[in-house]
Amino acid sequence: MTTDESQGFLAVLKADLRTAMRERKAAEVTTLRGLISAIDNAQAVSVGDRHDKYVFHAFGDSTVEVPRRALSRDDVRALVESEIQIRNDAAEDYRRLGRDDKADELTHEAQILRRYLDAQSSS
Repeated sequence: MTTDESQGFLAVLKADLRTAMRERKAAEVTTLRGLISAIDNAQAVSVGDRHDKYVFHAFGDSTVEVPRRALSRDDVRALVESEIQIRNDAAEDYRRLGRDDKADELTHEAQILRRYLDAQSSS
């Protein structure tokens, strides 16, 4: 893969998202969008106190561009595992509250994510 392991994984996710959208698989579309967003958030660079005051920059000014944080294969794996755990915990809470329908949705989302975890393990 590339230096940033997440780029190849993101390409796969985006291709699968397009396929899921064409096949009208709502749960898969929602889950993949969430995972892509989680990876984008993990790549975000901390700005610290640089947002204290607004400074106007011309459109396309390269001085405001910063490279995204590179994620390793282990980072991506931990992120997917975290997303699975979040859904499993929420499903457990919903079951405890008697909302089995919501719990089943979240369990299904966790199963979708688990496919990507398994695929990453085999590559």
